[in-house]
Amino acid sequence: MNLADELLKLRDLHAKGALTDDEFAAAKAQVLAQERPAPEDSSTGAVERHLQTIALQNDIAQLDREWELARHTYMVTGRHGRRSIPSQGGSLVAGVVIALFGIFRTTVAFVITSQSPFGPIAQVFPLFGILFIVLGVGTSIHSFAKAGQYAEAERRYRERRSELLARDAGPSRAEKSMRDWG
Repeated sequence: MNLADELLKLRDLHAKGALTDDEFAAAKAQVLAQERPAPEDSSTGAVERHLQTIALQNDIAQLDREWELARHTYMVTGRHGRRSIPSQGGSLVAGVVIALFGIFRTTVAFVITSQSPFGPIAQVFPLFGILFIVLGVGTSIHSFAKAGQYAEAERRYRERRSELLARDAGPSRAEKSMRDWG
């Protein structure tokens, strides 16, 4: 059985539900990784090369889809529902601004309530400023950590994509196509 027949058989099993997505991908990779004897004629070799190119393109497309889905897990939601990738610098700046504003608000609340005729009950209001500081700085730390995780995940994605593209090193696709069909 040649490579094309094996791939068709795997595709049919996958379509019928006999293979899960992961099993299909593993079996396809195993079939493509098997060493093949030299093709007997050039048309078989051209088909083999085209199948390998298609398999590589599929692997790259799958990696890109997986990355796009994974990217969303690192996003944070803003005040108006807008989702974005956090940056470590932005997280630090936000943390400092929140802390400074919280300190200012707490100080003002303390000065105002210290003159209050309501006594100890009024002293509760400066505590809200402290709560604001804690929550704001905590959110900034969380955002900073997510930004670091995103940067690491993106580095791994780019590394894996470069490895896949390196598998296709050699003549350009146009040169391969002309060589195969010309």
